[in-house]
Amino acid sequence: MNDSSDTGPTEPTDARAGADGQVLDTPRIADHLAIQDLATAYAYAVDDRDWTRWQALFTADAHIDYTAAGGIAGTPAEVAAWMPGAMAVFTFCLHTTATHEIRFTGPDDAVGRVHVFNRNGVDWEGESEIFDVSAVYEDSYRRIGGAWRIAGRTERTLCMTGGKFAQMLREIVAES
Repeated sequence: MNDSSDTGPTEPTDARAGADGQVLDTPRIADHLAIQDLATAYAYAVDDRDWTRWQALFTADAHIDYTAAGGIAGTPAEVAAWMPGAMAVFTFCLHTTATHEIRFTGPDDAVGRVHVFNRNGVDWEGESEIFDVSAVYEDSYRRIGGAWRIAGRTERTLCMTGGKFAQMLREIVAES
C-alpha cells in the first residue's frame, strides 16, 4: 500500500549517494561516470605505456600499493618512475576493468573497488608465455576542480597464472 505522504524519490545526501539501488541525481550520475572513466583511462594508460597520462590520473599525494603483485608502493611520481622498467618484461598488456562499485563519502570524495583482469604476454627463459592476473583495485577518489582523480589505489591480487614467469612471481610474493 502506498503511503500518501510518499512523494517519490528523494535527493540522495552525499553520505548515502551510491548506496545499493539508490537513485542518484544528475550531478552524481556524472560524477559516477567520470570515476568509471578513470578505470578505463588507467587501463589504457598502462597498456599504452603512457606514464605521463597514467600519473595524471592520480592526485599528486596519492598512495599506490602494488606490493601484493610483487610491485612497489609509493606516490604517483615514484611508481611512474618504476613502471617502465617493471613493465619492460611484457610484450603486451591488456587490462580489463569491470564491476566498479563507487560510494560517495562527501561532495568531492568517494571510495570504490573495481575488478581487474590483466592478460600479459611475456618472453621468459626463451619461451613465450601468457601471464594472467586477477585482482581487485581498492580505491579512493577526490574531485579536484572539474576532474575526479584517484587519491589512493591498493591492488589486492587474487590469482596469478601462467608459465615459469608466473611461478617465479608467485614465489617472490609468497616470500614477502
